[in-house]
Amino acid sequence: MLAKNPVPNGIQKAIALGRYEEAAAALTRLAARQPSLPALVALASVNLQLGDLAAAKQEALKAAEAAPRDAEVRALLARIRAALDEREAALDDFRAVLELAPPPAEDPAGTPVHVALHNLEQLDYLERKHGLASGTLLPIPTAERENARRRFNQLLDKADTVVPRVKLEGPAGRALADPPRLRHDEPFAGGVLNPRNDGAAVAQAFRDGGGVVCIDNLLSPEALAQLQRFCLESTVWRRSYRRGYLGAYPESGFVSPLLLQLAAELKAAMPELLGDHHLTYWWSFVCQHQRPGTDIHADQSDISLNFWITPDHANLSPGSGGLEMWNVAAPSGWTFNDYNADGYRIRLHLSQIGAQSRSFPYAENRALLFNGMLFHQTAGCRFADGFENRRRNITMLFRRNRAAGTGRPG
Repeated sequence: MLAKNPVPNGIQKAIALGRYEEAAAALTRLAARQPSLPALVALASVNLQLGDLAAAKQEALKAAEAAPRDAEVRALLARIRAALDEREAALDDFRAVLELAPPPAEDPAGTPVHVALHNLEQLDYLERKHGLASGTLLPIPTAERENARRRFNQLLDKADTVVPRVKLEGPAGRALADPPRLRHDEPFAGGVLNPRNDGAAVAQAFRDGGGVVCIDNLLSPEALAQLQRFCLESTVWRRSYRRGYLGAYPESGFVSPLLLQLAAELKAAMPELLGDHHLTYWWSFVCQHQRPGTDIHADQSDISLNFWITPDHANLSPGSGGLEMWNVAAPSGWTFNDYNADGYRIRLHLSQIGAQSRSFPYAENRALLFNGMLFHQTAGCRFADGFENRRRNITMLFRRNRAAGTGRPG
């Protein structure tokens, strides 16, 4: 049984500052002198960031052996296996994470109204899509669903920068706060990437464009359709953001063979750009039509891929709704919280140095491949009402494989 001594503050600070080489050396000494589960997990995570995948896997396996029912440990092992392109093992681990994760605690403050609205719409959609009897997934009488939807929309229309919460009682309240865990799985055969795109040309455009390139028709039509079904039919949207959008992460079930295959195909198509990189993390966001998306931030990555999958007809403001990108990367001395969660400081910094921004309009199956440390944010958007019309984007982060260097994203 490994001890559970917390990681010392000094090492935590080094990790927060992106000094991964320094943190890895300190954690290695700590694990040898005073083995603990938190130290092993932190060391595996740091080595994943550094690209020392063999060491990361070894440490994660030790942690999983010591704590076989720890969902966080199993999720880290799954991410490392995904980085190593061990797809089947990664998928097995992520399935185990869903079984091991404890049910969420009931929030006495209530459910964020955009969460309740999304879950009402999705469960109603799934009942209709699969011909299920009304009430099978959503225990709200059919006649009352439209009234609930209208009420939630009205609350969102009146909301300021932070969405309000609603207290919902009984089975209906439980379903809208924590819907049944469903994931749409289907096999995929064939290529995920659209064969019309020239990987070498994309890589050259990335370099010529200062670390940003726009790719239209990223996925093959078959892959796009399957990914759209996965997002519509999987109840994986479990993280709420106060601005009014929801996130789906691999730990909550946002995992499919198609996504892992996409990462592998991207590396194969652009070996000179991504061949020495590994997939570290990925997620999807869904926006309510009245609410903004992500605020200005940078990613913890060397290269990020961001692409959109909602059909174009849902975008009521063609030419907008995509991504705003600045030509400045986060300063080397900033922590993750500085460049990912402090919009005021970021805007002040960009204003002081005269940074320039560029807008990339929304389009279905359009992707941006960019230096993840460049500042960016969701552009203003207005999408049609209704569950299928919500703006959905997917982000995948890639880090460079390395055993030496600063360890900070480039």
